[in-house]
Amino acid sequence: MSKYKFIEEKVETMSLPELRVFLNILKNKSQELMSTLEIAGRIKDLEIVYKSIQKLTNRASEFDGGSFLILVVGPVKSGKSTLVNLIAHAHVSPTHFLECTVRPSIISKGQEESITSIFSTADKVKKLEQFDSVIDSLRGFEKLENIPEIGIEKKELNDINLDACVSLALEESVINADHTLVTSITTSGGELLKDNIFLVDMPGLDGGYANLDNPIYETISQRADFVIFVQSSNSAISKVSNRFLKLLQENNPKVPVCLLHNVFEAAYWHSEEEKQAVIKAQVEFAENEMGRRNFQLKGSIYSLNLGKVADAASYEGVENLQEEAAKFQEFEKDLYGKVISNSTDIRLRSVIGRTLNQLEKLDNSVSDLIGKQKAIDEEYRAAAASFDELLHQANELGYDGGDFRKMVQVYIDDDLKEFVEIVKEYYDSACNSAYAGGAKGKEATRAIVTKFMADSSAAIKSKFLDSHEHSLVRQYLRKLSNLKDDVSFIEKMNAFLKQKGCMTFESVSQVADFPMVDFDLQGAFDVKNINHPTVPHIGIPNPFGTYSIAEIQHFLKKALECITGIDHTHTGRTVKGYLQLTVGKSICKAANDLYDQYVPVRKQCIIDFLERQKEAYLGELVPDKEEFDRKDALLRSINTQVQSFKDSIR
Repeated sequence: MSKYKFIEEKVETMSLPELRVFLNILKNKSQELMSTLEIAGRIKDLEIVYKSIQKLTNRASEFDGGSFLILVVGPVKSGKSTLVNLIAHAHVSPTHFLECTVRPSIISKGQEESITSIFSTADKVKKLEQFDSVIDSLRGFEKLENIPEIGIEKKELNDINLDACVSLALEESVINADHTLVTSITTSGGELLKDNIFLVDMPGLDGGYANLDNPIYETISQRADFVIFVQSSNSAISKVSNRFLKLLQENNPKVPVCLLHNVFEAAYWHSEEEKQAVIKAQVEFAENEMGRRNFQLKGSIYSLNLGKVADAASYEGVENLQEEAAKFQEFEKDLYGKVISNSTDIRLRSVIGRTLNQLEKLDNSVSDLIGKQKAIDEEYRAAAASFDELLHQANELGYDGGDFRKMVQVYIDDDLKEFVEIVKEYYDSACNSAYAGGAKGKEATRAIVTKFMADSSAAIKSKFLDSHEHSLVRQYLRKLSNLKDDVSFIEKMNAFLKQKGCMTFESVSQVADFPMVDFDLQGAFDVKNINHPTVPHIGIPNPFGTYSIAEIQHFLKKALECITGIDHTHTGRTVKGYLQLTVGKSICKAANDLYDQYVPVRKQCIIDFLERQKEAYLGELVPDKEEFDRKDALLRSINTQVQSFKDSIR
């Protein structure tokens, strides 16, 4: 049920002066609404509201235009074109046994007979706006020549131009490429084209080339002051016709409707009683269908043989044709008496009905937009809160380095054992070198010890520091890159991001470089002053001029102990060497320092990713939050004014 049913019922009982007063209230309120809300036209996504307010203002002002629009509509081959020609008292609509009228035309009384094509290359939506503007030009709101992006071509009214402008010779390829918006025809006119009346001839509702799918039906159904629905014995109310009646009911519920049944007499073998029974049944069916849409036809149903009426002018001596022509004259006179002479009352009620209908559409449109805004805003706030909570948790992420440090210590202890074995292998090699040649001088002895230490250093560095895949440094880096402290958080974060359709978190930045750790095993033993090793607890006897093999081996032994340490088996005491005291500690410190540097980077990597996803998601939901909030505030302001409008007319 319409929101304004109670107002419509009140309008039904109003006198003519009361109708004028009520329409003035509608007009003034709609103009107030328009003047305060022009800003809506400059905000994206609110053009629809602004145009709806414009339509409301135009609907309330239509009565001032003085024009009266009669819409002629019905199924294909029902006789619409014949009726239009009879009303116009001129050939203004092509007739043919095939579909003829494929584009709308507006017929009016004019000083000269002419045909004007109004065409446009705009898109479908803009064409609808342009067609609406053409109707506004008939109402006096707008000048035809001021309508943007249309062309006007005026021609003499004759059969050739008429076929070219209205029927397009029925060539589908021409129709599909056609840019004609509407055709305007002026003629001397008959009884029903007096007093600024315009006849709108529409294509058939269920045509092959033009039909109800044409969106212009939506516009014209909103603007008509009176509707003549034409059906025939062969083209009665159909599903498509019902769709039009539903459209008319939604857009223009108070418009008066007249039913004209065009009688075809093809079944000559039927008796007159049988023919009348069929006509009666067809008319009653149409009346019932229109009644379902709340269009009351009492006193506005006519049955005519329009073919006979058209033939009457050519065959003046044929009695039954003249009888039908006389019936048509009565139809014109009766329709004029019911419609034209009462046009003020009819137009007032129709304009009020259309204005209330447009007010309801505006009300619904604003309510729908507010509902959508609210849903988006709630989603925005909820999503922002969820992202912020995750960011808070990410900032609070704590990494317990104890496990990592224990792991590093275990690795280093294992590595040191491996390094000790490497050094021992080079010690054995150096001892073998000492056997060769017997006793050696100081420089030769120093060279053997120096080579032992240099070879041992090079081997350990290769094992530990080189960039090959299996180096000990690479193993440390892999362990550092695969920390598991934040796994549960990342899983929770990814579940949320997946639900929102965002990218999921794949990996943190990988640690690529281990800090520089350099060492020189020669630092464990003063090779230049072979008597004084760096490690003070290892003493070497004062040397003589040359050194025997046993003494050289003794020096090597001392150097080995300086590097690897000493295990005193008889006391159980262990003395740590250079590997433990210097190399191991340096590696351990470098690994722990790298951990301390890397964890904040890893944490920030997660936070940065989450912030990017938050920005992308919220930006997709609401590209411009300030604009969104302005639109929301304006919509609520419009809604307040619309409700105030409604309250003022209760």
